Amino acid sequence: MPTVVTHALAGATLVALASRKPVSTPDMLPWLALCGAAAMLPDLDVVTFKLGIPYASPWGHRGFSHSLAAAAVCAGLLAWLCRPLWLRVGLSAASAASLLFLSVASHAALDMICDASFGPALFMPWSDHRYLSGWKPIEGAPIGLKRWFGPKGERVVQTEFVYVWLPCMALWAGRWLSLRRAGEARA
Repeated sequence: MPTVVTHALAGATLVALASRKPVSTPDMLPWLALCGAAAMLPDLDVVTFKLGIPYASPWGHRGFSHSLAAAAVCAGLLAWLCRPLWLRVGLSAASAASLLFLSVASHAALDMICDASFGPALFMPWSDHRYLSGWKPIEGAPIGLKRWFGPKGERVVQTEFVYVWLPCMALWAGRWLSLRRAGEARA
């Protein structure tokens, strides 16, 4: 699995790209922070390890919490709970819920391209099949601090930087240039 920080960056990037307002707009930062946090939510299921639930279980890590159904439930709850945030950026309830869904679902999409043994169960509760892409360039982040300090942690950082951080930075730069050109065209 990619690190939670990388999941947050991907979720916030997707939402920023869908927004018509510049990120410098005062109310955008809390909204983007919420969407980044929403993208990290599925990994709360690591608690299942402590509960003795096996990784391969539909209720274990990357099981139901990584499904599209769970993403829809989380998006709906967050849209309801955080109404003031999306109202301040001028979104409708449907737009806010859709963007939050994209943020949460982006988590499973990134997990599908990492070299893990079990992919996300996208269609739980209807199917417990786990999905992994044939292309898996991202090194799976270790669970536990000890393995971070060594070759494994270094590979995780390198692959996330190349396959997630650089593309996200390019998208942010492209968005900034697009908004800047649009502003210049209006002037």
